[in-house]
Amino acid sequence: MFQNKLELFEDLLARKYFQYSERILCLDYSYTDWLLNFKRKYQWDTSCQGLVTSYLEKRMTNTEEEERLFHLFQLLSFINSLGLTAFKGCQKYQIKKQFYYNLKFSLSEFIDFTGMKISKQSQRDKLIRHFKQLQKLDPIVKEFSDKSFQSYVCFPYIGCQNLSGNSWTIEIFVAQELFYFKYPFQVPKSFLISIQKNDLRLKLRFLRSLAVLERKKVLDINEFFNIINVPNNHLTKIKKNIIQLLNELAENRIIKNKLVVVLKIGKKKVW
Repeated sequence: MFQNKLELFEDLLARKYFQYSERILCLDYSYTDWLLNFKRKYQWDTSCQGLVTSYLEKRMTNTEEEERLFHLFQLLSFINSLGLTAFKGCQKYQIKKQFYYNLKFSLSEFIDFTGMKISKQSQRDKLIRHFKQLQKLDPIVKEFSDKSFQSYVCFPYIGCQNLSGNSWTIEIFVAQELFYFKYPFQVPKSFLISIQKNDLRLKLRFLRSLAVLERKKVLDINEFFNIINVPNNHLTKIKKNIIQLLNELAENRIIKNKLVVVLKIGKKKVW
């Protein structure tokens, strides 16, 4: 709470309340169904409180890495929208102390959710390659001491099939930390669609800035402009796009409509 991580604080507070309720209430009583439902959903696993991952912190060095991270955001947002649990729509598996969830969905469902326009076979092939590349993501590492750690892959199994010849089916096993990853998916759906390379880069930086737990979100526009090389007329369009994206976030009450712009010379402007 003192670090302004209010969403995480509320999550922890709710869990403490239900854990205490489980100890003092009779679970066999018909009026405690609400407690059992909560326990089935969350399983009291503290690893579900959010995932701090290096993917959001490291600088992307090439377009392939940027597209891979953007696809990960799309996929996790899609999974989050399904509202699945171990008791509804998917199965839960355990490897040692790590839990995984098995999901199956059609490629067309994923495309419809993201709003992508797939008109060519080459575009569909590229999307399927993105699913294949999910296993290139860094593993989840849990450090216990200088000599003790555990490492788990995020997606131990990924399958793509087109048995009917008409539709692709995607099957994945996803680590529990990613399955319950709550941040940063409070964004308009337009943020999950990339029109072209610079649009993807811009939205990726918005997503990374929003993914932090702190209430204060920082977006380094200067860093973004330093990596793109476009003529002045395109630069004007990008600036208008930035304003439009900020307006969308404010209209959806994801950010406040009061912004602080820090100029290169150090001065601040309040909008």
